[in-house]
Amino acid sequence: MTRGLALAAIVVAVSACGESKPPQSPEHLELAKLCVDGGGEQPHCECQATKVDELLAAGEISPQIQRALILQAQGKEDEADAIMLSLPYDERFEHSSLVAARQLECETLN
Repeated sequence: MTRGLALAAIVVAVSACGESKPPQSPEHLELAKLCVDGGGEQPHCECQATKVDELLAAGEISPQIQRALILQAQGKEDEADAIMLSLPYDERFEHSSLVAARQLECETLN
């Protein structure tokens, strides 16, 4: 088997073992990119963005929280704060705490 065919066979075999994942959202990609641009390591940043995706999919946080995280990572603190202040009082703290707790799970990757 040629080297190229062997490599292709490995890629197919590995991809067949994993679950089919939906494409990542533009928000996921942006959050992960901003994290890397800020000095984070790719696996860690991907993990953190995935944790936010999981919370959103489960309905545990609102999309506004994700938007505020992106704005904050872009250095747009005032815009991020405005979003947070527009949320119901309990969501401001509960949702932020959920994100922080889940993203701490990514610390074990290092």
